[in-house]
Amino acid sequence: MKILFVSAVLPFPLYSGGQVRIYNLLKRLSQKHDIALYAFIRDEKEKQYLKDLSFCKKVVTVKRGRAWQFRYVMRALTCSYPLLLSTYDSARMRELIADELQRRQYDIIHIEPGYVWPSLPRTKLPVVVSEHNIEHEIYTGFVKHFPVAFFRFLLSSDVNKLKKWEAKIWRQATRVIAVFDGDKKKMSQVIDSEKISVVKNGVDLASFPFKPKAVSMKGKMTFLYVGNFAWMENRDAVFHLLKDIWPAVYGKYPQASLRIVGKNLPQHLRGMADTPGVSFLEHVTDIQTELQRADIMLAPIRIGGGTKYKLLEAMASGLPVVTTKLGASGLLVTHDKEIFMADSPEETVRAIQALIEPVRRMAIVTSARTRIEKHYSWETIAEDLNRAWEEAYAEKH
Repeated sequence: MKILFVSAVLPFPLYSGGQVRIYNLLKRLSQKHDIALYAFIRDEKEKQYLKDLSFCKKVVTVKRGRAWQFRYVMRALTCSYPLLLSTYDSARMRELIADELQRRQYDIIHIEPGYVWPSLPRTKLPVVVSEHNIEHEIYTGFVKHFPVAFFRFLLSSDVNKLKKWEAKIWRQATRVIAVFDGDKKKMSQVIDSEKISVVKNGVDLASFPFKPKAVSMKGKMTFLYVGNFAWMENRDAVFHLLKDIWPAVYGKYPQASLRIVGKNLPQHLRGMADTPGVSFLEHVTDIQTELQRADIMLAPIRIGGGTKYKLLEAMASGLPVVTTKLGASGLLVTHDKEIFMADSPEETVRAIQALIEPVRRMAIVTSARTRIEKHYSWETIAEDLNRAWEEAYAEKH
């Protein structure tokens, strides 16, 4: 089939979970289909990576600004779109896609995620909408933890608009993609569950070989957090980690260190750089090395949904994971079998104590790798998306 794929990001380099997902799916499905990629970029320098997407038949980019620009805020205040959709309301992208549809015959349009919908021209083609999260839930969590009451009120109004638009987009789409069954269940409250396919997030197993540490780590341990801080769920998780979790861990293990790895570190987190035992690394090109040098991944995620790539990659690599129930909610895992779930500083310390014991630790990481190999390889997941495309095409023909 001929697929016109519209993405909120250029899927290379692999800095964010969304880039990892789109890159791996396109790379595999381009072997079966002709795929034209239309993607938003933030900086003209991103065009240097077009060569890394040569498996696509065509790649077209449109530049957009940062979300909190005055023009986007005013657009959100004066039109029906919420702020998130306003940032992707691009006349230029609509024009380019419309021209392409006139010149070439396509079988399906795929948009990812759904908030790029405003950049889609009117079309009779089947449209597949792939959601990485249920976005209004993420923003609800962000608003809940926002410190200024007046802005919480304003942001709540925007979140309500976002919730209505998500439902509208799902209803208009030919087929909707969720990343795990929990999101599908929530979407099913809005649209028919038969219209929804689950296409999980995955791991490139060859890039993340299983190299567990089999030695005891008593006392001097290295903890790791990985995330792109352009996303609010990562900013919130690290703030919570430094403010609430790390003092309890460091108090118990004063020789321990915490490495926080990720781009786009905001100023309010930079201000916490003098926290004892903590170091920030923004420009890491080899995440595999960071996973292999660490002893435990800490991921106290409080907002967001879906499945977290950092957890999948750690599990694949043999690095044990301690996260929250929310952080693990999109994964096919069991507490104290493939992963530890901890929703408080005290529970986190108890999980760490359990993972110090070598036999128990090895059982956890081995079980985690087995689960990843069985359920989260990109080859299997790409076939799930291929079936969703075939079903969308069949519904219109």
